[in-house]
Amino acid sequence: MMQLATNVLGSFVLKDGKVIKQRLFTGDAREIAGKLRETESSYCGEEAELIKELVDTGNRKLHVNNPTRFQGSGLGITFLEEGERVSVYRLADELCLDRAAVDSLIRKVNRQLTREHIKETERDQILIQAVSSLDDIDEAANRLAERLREWYSLHYPELDDLVQSHETYAKLVLEFGDRGSYTEGRPNYEPEFVKRMVKSAGDSMGIEFKPGDVEAVKAFAEPIKRLHSTRGEIESYITVLMGEIAPNISALAGPLLGARLIARANGLRRLSTLPAGTIQLLGAENAFFRFLKTGKKPPKHGIIFQFPAIRGADSGVRGKLARTFAAKLALAARADAFHGGFTGDKLRRDFERRVESLK
Repeated sequence: MMQLATNVLGSFVLKDGKVIKQRLFTGDAREIAGKLRETESSYCGEEAELIKELVDTGNRKLHVNNPTRFQGSGLGITFLEEGERVSVYRLADELCLDRAAVDSLIRKVNRQLTREHIKETERDQILIQAVSSLDDIDEAANRLAERLREWYSLHYPELDDLVQSHETYAKLVLEFGDRGSYTEGRPNYEPEFVKRMVKSAGDSMGIEFKPGDVEAVKAFAEPIKRLHSTRGEIESYITVLMGEIAPNISALAGPLLGARLIARANGLRRLSTLPAGTIQLLGAENAFFRFLKTGKKPPKHGIIFQFPAIRGADSGVRGKLARTFAAKLALAARADAFHGGFTGDKLRRDFERRVESLK
């Protein structure tokens, strides 16, 4: 049996338990940790060199740790799950290395690996806080906007029906103030919309505001506008951060939905461990528990319903699309969490083909 073993010492090929080829790692603990990080989801250069030598000599099967990390490698060999792990101390004895030196190296490399994993966790937590800040901004902006509408409607109640967007409403209050200031020829708005505002302002049933009243309501509208501006800046920040820590999820689901999925799962690494069925229902936990308790119809999806292709699909195929999308998300999360290659665009194309096939 041919077996590939990689540890802090390097990469080794064993035949029937005996080392026949080897590539020792060089450099300090940080460089060795980097090599081992590569083997978490892919393979390092030393492994690739040894495998090429085996293929050149006619070997076609190799037992390795976690064969899935070699998927799509194109190395021309079949990878099988290894049986018993090879002890690093056994290999150290064959190399005539001092055990105390090996212990010291293992501690240094493990410390470096732990440090790097902690840094990744911190980036996850930053993303989660950014997503939570969006929810806080929305809550605060909506409460303030409702108060602004009630206040300003005393003066110009018709505007409440004309404008649905809280952000636009606040901008109009800041720009025009007194309803008598609503005039045509405003280039930032559609002419028809301006005409309707001017007409309704002229026929308004609201009470008159004194200059001090207008200034007070405009002062109240200012922080609402700033909150919406801040929200846009945080959305842009999340887009950049998702490109850094979860490019595959970002390409598949979009940065904002992807960030919300990571936040719901309480971290990228945990999201990568969840089965597709659980990912499909993230955000629908209450509905799922209600189904378990009452036996009513189970939910088909959670927050992935926000994805346009799922939200816009017919109800009859929405569940199928949600399952497919969740399965693609599971693959994307694993690639991001374990530093696999970039497959986000391919996963999205595969999902889009599924959408077309169900139309």
